[in-house]
Amino acid sequence: MPSVTPSNLYDYLQCPHKVWRDVHGPREEFVEADNPFLKLLWERGVQHEADVVAGFGFDLFDCSSGSEAERIEATNEALARREPYIYQGILAHGDLFGIPDILHFDGAEYLPIEIKSGSAEVGATEDAAGKPKKHYAVQLALYCEILRRRGLHSSLKGFVIDSSGERFEYDLAAPQGPKTPETWFELYERVRQEVVSLMSGEVQNDPAMCGSCKDCGWGTSCKKWVEESDDLTQLFYVGRSVRDAIKRDLGSASVDDLLRQDPAGLAARKKADKNFLKGVGAPAIEKMALRARLLKDGGEPLMHSRFEFPDAAAELFFDIESDPTQDFVYLHGFWIRDGAGERFENRTARAVTPDDEKRAWQEALDLINAYDPDTSAIYYYSPYEKTSYRRLRKKYPDVIGEAELDELFGRATCIDLYDIVYRNTDWPLGSYGIKAIAQYLKFEWRDKTPSGALSIQWFNDFINNGDEAVLQRVLEYNEDDCKATMVVKDYLKRRMDAM
Repeated sequence: MPSVTPSNLYDYLQCPHKVWRDVHGPREEFVEADNPFLKLLWERGVQHEADVVAGFGFDLFDCSSGSEAERIEATNEALARREPYIYQGILAHGDLFGIPDILHFDGAEYLPIEIKSGSAEVGATEDAAGKPKKHYAVQLALYCEILRRRGLHSSLKGFVIDSSGERFEYDLAAPQGPKTPETWFELYERVRQEVVSLMSGEVQNDPAMCGSCKDCGWGTSCKKWVEESDDLTQLFYVGRSVRDAIKRDLGSASVDDLLRQDPAGLAARKKADKNFLKGVGAPAIEKMALRARLLKDGGEPLMHSRFEFPDAAAELFFDIESDPTQDFVYLHGFWIRDGAGERFENRTARAVTPDDEKRAWQEALDLINAYDPDTSAIYYYSPYEKTSYRRLRKKYPDVIGEAELDELFGRATCIDLYDIVYRNTDWPLGSYGIKAIAQYLKFEWRDKTPSGALSIQWFNDFINNGDEAVLQRVLEYNEDDCKATMVVKDYLKRRMDAM
């Protein structure tokens, strides 16, 4: 069996089935994806690591060159000499294998340090620190275990140098949170054991449709299996854990078999037995049954309750584009419908600089504020616009005050359409994303492969070569996103007005 690596642990946290399929799956069904965004992420990571290493401030013993065997030997010799800092050394011990970016000997033990181009924490706010990212934590834990097996580590601590250049400590012996007493190292041990079982073939799990499928070479193969098996993960908001609980307790995870069940009877069994369908609430069972019937029968989307859309003289359908690899918002797009007709306006950065990001944002706010809030409405789809504007306010607090920004998004006429779709409707679709719903309503993007990831790639191409035709492609994609938001809003209003 191959050694367990950080990539295996990461894959498990993204999709447990990929771990099994990478070893045992039919290779003829694997499709090498040419994903420019993933390539961009990799390039950004390589450049960030190079920048951090160049400005590290300490001499690094370099183990990055040579064959694998030569690098392992060089690493082992450096560890034996207690080199203060080892760069790209290979740790190989028994069934574990990993290449930490830096190993630091602090006089008592070796501590692993990973260089990441993303944020080291998740859930951080202005007033409170965040917590470690799971995939970073299990990666550091694997390095700690190898070092501990060799008697070179005891504290279960590691560090991440993130996109800010700051060094964050990961205390892997600490609980994951107030409601999760399992420590980060215990999480690693559990994940590692499950990875070993899957890679060895001792355990086999089933495919499932999930968010990571679009970036996976097995995605098409798994989707085929899900459809042929009539698997429950075809349904909106039904993930692997819910599907597995239903299969465990009902003996099947097909949509047709769920439709043969009595939701009220299942709810009664849950009430009598707290372990029955554990983690699946009675309301979720009813929702699944409804969505299963809708998926099978098709027909018009269901409007469960009415939302009163404002009667506005002007409507702004709003969508932004950003590059998370640089934490940079580069485009604010608006499809405007008012007394002068309909048109697309944008406020776009033309250089990846704080000044240009700030300018584009200020101009976007100026455009919004040019409309009377009492006679206009703003529509966007999903919380991304709101959270992005809050991040921008932290970066450029002199542009708008926190209370003023809260007031903007708190208006009754500033509306997240996804919230209405999720709370008030159901569709014969497995996804309630803007592209799935707008395409169901016969809206077509001009680009045949529309995606935010490609927009990021195009924008970076424009920055690198100044080709205005490439920037125009970015603008057209964003314009279509804004128009799609209008199409969804108009459909919802028409249906709800008829209720």
